[in-house]
Amino acid sequence: MSFRKYLILMTLSTLAAWSAWFVVLNAVDPVAAGWLGLLLFYATLAIALFGSLALLGIAVRFWSKQKGLPVRVTLRAFRQALLLTSLFIVSLLLLSQGWFRWWTMFLVLLIVGLIELTFVSSDRTLEHKNYPNST
Repeated sequence: MSFRKYLILMTLSTLAAWSAWFVVLNAVDPVAAGWLGLLLFYATLAIALFGSLALLGIAVRFWSKQKGLPVRVTLRAFRQALLLTSLFIVSLLLLSQGWFRWWTMFLVLLIVGLIELTFVSSDRTLEHKNYPNST
């Protein structure tokens, strides 16, 4: 699949996910639906947010003309979109349960930051192993 076809498919999928989220938001009664309604709400929101953040990350990276293969740029954007989506959904879950405090958010941000730092440091380690003479 070409990169252009991938972007078109990703855009259409993200638009479909946002449409599904709006349908769930307007058509599902959370009290009557119970846990299934909440699951649909959070799942469709997570998918739509992930797609939007991934596309935004890819666009920003290509707009800023970052070097690298489109596959690597896309994987980096995917990883960061997944982390930001997780941060947002966890924040909403904490807020809905009444556990949203500054220190819980600090812990969640610390965990997400450490995960990203681990990936960034492993990427740099791999780059230096592949190109030993680079500085």
